[in-house]
Amino acid sequence: MILFSRRNLFYSDYKWSTYVPNDPRTNGKPDNTLFDKAEGNEVVYLINRLMALWDYRFSNTGNKMEKLIHDKMPADVNTQEEVQQWLKANLKF
Repeated sequence: MILFSRRNLFYSDYKWSTYVPNDPRTNGKPDNTLFDKAEGNEVVYLINRLMALWDYRFSNTGNKMEKLIHDKMPADVNTQEEVQQWLKANLKF
């Protein structure tokens, strides 16, 4: 289920690469795959996966996640799992 899409993004400075189907950067569950916060497809994918995992239903929650990733995520957070853990600790409502 898609809860958050490219049109919901707040920022417009992402690059948009083409990925093969089933690429772990944009498919499956968050794992130790490297995460590129400048890649729009990866940002949208991870926000969607986490919104589904945590049962968030509103795009403004995705925007909060996006802003944290874009503006505040430390450089040493490098994998999808690390992003998930960092967001869980830093996402406040």
